[in-house]
Amino acid sequence: MHNIVFTSTKVVVHVAVYFAISCNAVTMIDNQSWVNIHAYLVEGFKHIPILLNLEILVGGGTTNYLTNVILKSLIWLMGI
Repeated sequence: MHNIVFTSTKVVVHVAVYFAISCNAVTMIDNQSWVNIHAYLVEGFKHIPILLNLEILVGGGTTNYLTNVILKSLIWLMGI
């Protein structure tokens, strides 16, 4: 199921005319911090959010760590 969803996501993003990436950090009830990476596609007049990555923050979520998480998501998305 995991591979089917990711393959489908890549196809949708690759044919999109416009897309944007956003990143949010959240703290769960057990005090674990997570970062989620979303792609937002514009299809016709619809704004479609797609979850690209959800990863636990380690080491306090430094700038270098967050940059690596975002780059890893983009590399996966572009198939590099």
